[in-house]
Amino acid sequence: MMKSLEGVTDMSSKANHAKTAICGIINVTPDSFSDGGQFFALEQALQQARKLIAEGASMLDIGGESTRPRPGSSYVEIEEEIQRVVPVIKAIRKESDVLISIDTWKSQVAEAALAAGANLVNDITGLMGDEKMAHVVAKARAKVVIMFNPVMARPQHPSSLIFPHFGFEEPFTNEDLADFEQLPVEELMTAFFERALTRANQAGIAQDKIMLDPGIGFGLTKKENLLLLRDLDKLRQQGYPIFLGVSRKRFVINILEENGFEVNPETELGFRNRDTASAHVTSIAARQGIEVVRVHDVASHRMAVEIASAIRLADDAENLDLKQYK
Repeated sequence: MMKSLEGVTDMSSKANHAKTAICGIINVTPDSFSDGGQFFALEQALQQARKLIAEGASMLDIGGESTRPRPGSSYVEIEEEIQRVVPVIKAIRKESDVLISIDTWKSQVAEAALAAGANLVNDITGLMGDEKMAHVVAKARAKVVIMFNPVMARPQHPSSLIFPHFGFEEPFTNEDLADFEQLPVEELMTAFFERALTRANQAGIAQDKIMLDPGIGFGLTKKENLLLLRDLDKLRQQGYPIFLGVSRKRFVINILEENGFEVNPETELGFRNRDTASAHVTSIAARQGIEVVRVHDVASHRMAVEIASAIRLADDAENLDLKQYK
């Protein structure tokens, strides 16, 4: 029987007593930003899926196109992207009922992935990059992650210029873009989500099928990333579950580097430090009851979730004395 997303996306008080779910990342690209494309081959991707599930992932996010800053990433044709992700999804689905997310902004890729066994669409353009995406999600009655994409909302911002172009269309008018340039980041995120949620509603996507992602690391300054993370509670007030990706983000690594920590991923310590720092951010998110975190190293993030969730759910803990739990 297929696992359900209800416990993840239900914003009821009952769901608030659930632990943060962990979504493991599998990049099936030859130019992946964080794992060097090492899971590009089907068998390697399948082995990684088994590993992530064994370590505690309840969801897997499969992506066939890199979103890394330029240079290094390039547009992937629709058919090629489908050929990358669909075999992996079918192979995982053949042996596991784990929840599968397809990381794409292209409606045809999403449609093929959902038909192959994916449960939800993780759209980094927030339904704004392909006008058909919302209708594909609605028709399949799938879940969708709508991400705030500052690169699209502020294409001329210095933090956006290093990223590739996202989307087939220009979803915002020049007047919109001029207005967006003047907005503080939290107001910009609200304006973006208003438009994306309108598109979702018009296509017939039910509210309980939607999760929001604040777009950490996409076209944001270091300060803006930190502000959005600090004020996640404000985003939760919109009434949607939050899907958060902070694993191996450059601004987190920059904080380590500024404070004298080794960050070179070519070294064992530097590689480990990236995930340790990312897990600290996950701990903060889990303490706030964030529904899903998207991560590379499931083991370290699961540990962070367990500790943070125990603190958040302290009222439900057993009142053991020292001898009982020593």
